[in-house]
Amino acid sequence: GATALLFAREGARIVVGNDSAQKGGEIVSNIERERGNAILVKVDTTNATEVKEMIKKTVEVYGRIDVLCNITGAESSFSVVDVPEEKWHRVLAANLESVYLTSKYALPAMIEQRSGVIINTSSIFGLVGWPNAAVSCASQGGVIALTKQMAVDYGPHNIRINCICHAPIFTPSISRLLKTGKDAETAGDAIAQMHPLGRFVRPEEIGRAALFLASEESSFITGVVLPVDGGYTAK
Repeated sequence: GATALLFAREGARIVVGNDSAQKGGEIVSNIERERGNAILVKVDTTNATEVKEMIKKTVEVYGRIDVLCNITGAESSFSVVDVPEEKWHRVLAANLESVYLTSKYALPAMIEQRSGVIINTSSIFGLVGWPNAAVSCASQGGVIALTKQMAVDYGPHNIRINCICHAPIFTPSISRLLKTGKDAETAGDAIAQMHPLGRFVRPEEIGRAALFLASEESSFITGVVLPVDGGYTAK
């Protein structure tokens, strides 16, 4: 919700697409509390029918789509040998297929209006290998490749498409991702120290990167992968 709130503060009219009415409603309420303009569409972004309906409603309510932010993600702490096939397909769908579907159905509106920005979020898992994160690395790497490919196809339509690769955000599940057997706080400290800046990324820092990529300050930037990773991939 941090990215949506930052965009709303800049005057953007927001459509919050979320598969949880409760979580999505909280984001909308936070925006409205600051006198912003937002609506909620409950959507499973791996379901083509629901994605089409979300895009249709956006155009009906606001008349256009200027910026599409694909902020979604599922992680999995398995090697290739150990990951269950169902888990593999589910994480690929959540991370990669969702970007394909939202882009597929938002792009025609952007093509018609001869402008638009798509901002995808991946992670450092798409740039480097990470222990026991086979499907996370594969799916996030796919988001990066798809971003670059779409930037080439749709640049002639004055549509810019970029990708933010962020470092891990601290969650209680972080210890499971590392399979350390340690508690979340101890495992979190270990991950934080892997970054030259020595801490986790904050959600609003990812949001500010998205704001930049949506703004005129980045008007000649497309097909770019922007790490917001505290220097992790510089090592």
